[in-house]
Amino acid sequence: MATDSRGPTVIRVAIGFATWTFIVICLRLFSRIFVLQRMGYDDYLILCACLTSWAFSAATVASVEYGLGSHLADVDPNNMETYALVVWLSSMFYLATLGFVKSSVCLFYTRLGDRLLTRISLVMLCVIVAQASSFVLTAAFQCRPIQKAWKPTLPGNCVQINVFYLANAALNILTDVLTYTLPLGVIFKLQVPIKQKIALGFILCVGLFACISSIIRITYIPAMLSDPDATWVISKAMYWSVVEINVGIFASSIPSFKPIASRFLPRLIGEYSVGKGYSGWSSSGDAKKYSVGFARVPERNLPMGPIRPQQPEGDSMIGTQIGCGGIQSQERIIVPNGKIYAHTEIETNVEVSRDIVRLSSSSSL
Repeated sequence: MATDSRGPTVIRVAIGFATWTFIVICLRLFSRIFVLQRMGYDDYLILCACLTSWAFSAATVASVEYGLGSHLADVDPNNMETYALVVWLSSMFYLATLGFVKSSVCLFYTRLGDRLLTRISLVMLCVIVAQASSFVLTAAFQCRPIQKAWKPTLPGNCVQINVFYLANAALNILTDVLTYTLPLGVIFKLQVPIKQKIALGFILCVGLFACISSIIRITYIPAMLSDPDATWVISKAMYWSVVEINVGIFASSIPSFKPIASRFLPRLIGEYSVGKGYSGWSSSGDAKKYSVGFARVPERNLPMGPIRPQQPEGDSMIGTQIGCGGIQSQERIIVPNGKIYAHTEIETNVEVSRDIVRLSSSSSL
């Protein structure tokens, strides 16, 4: 390998992001299987995205071994056919990964509970599925016969691959922007703590960084399609493709980290949960497992009786009194001259148990 080869950089980027994605998907599966004990269709789509992403990274590393990142003059001509085959395979893995990631994000949006967002997300899902399917099929059958894609000397014909790659990149950027900005209106309307809104905004920012990666990638495509030193100029487009798809997987997986934070780092997101589940802006939809972190008081028959306080002349008053052990509550509604006021008095005398002290101490950590 030549000393000025970009191959080592491509390999480091591919392996580094593949490792990062493996950690991300392990955390996501831990959250869904062990914390929430529930998987969704968006999780299965991300699993498919991870598989095709790792296949793309493997193809990228293999293509370096056959010349990618080196100047064409330094590449063994006997390796060019294998190199072209690996690049042909990598294009399908790349396009399929983008489709899986954006489809997963759209399905996640349908579980946020907003009716309008759900409808728009389903429409967007249909657009993405149609786009990804057509792009993968076009990449696979770009030449007739198919082998001409990596054996250019064979008789036959191919599509205008330059036009296809540019159109593909532009449409991917458009659907990226539309996908990651769909829930902006819902976020502003959500009645959740400010920390959770910040977290949602962070998700969108990460998703938009995937869009930026795609924009950076498209700037290298014209040179890649016109420069005779093909194996050299393609290297930057390849590792930006790796960045784009792996950042997309990470952005779509961020919501699944909230159950882990709710259970193990509750103060980080402003809540305390001792149950296995969580609530809020997650995609779970299973709120019955959520616990706010306070022990439930046993139900008892509480004695109730009328209040006999002194009241000003000419005023009407209705009241109740509740008593249970060391806790007493009195509530009065006073109606002076046609106006209504509510007045509540609560007296408590609670013996704090060791369990409550322990819970309070752990919550303050």
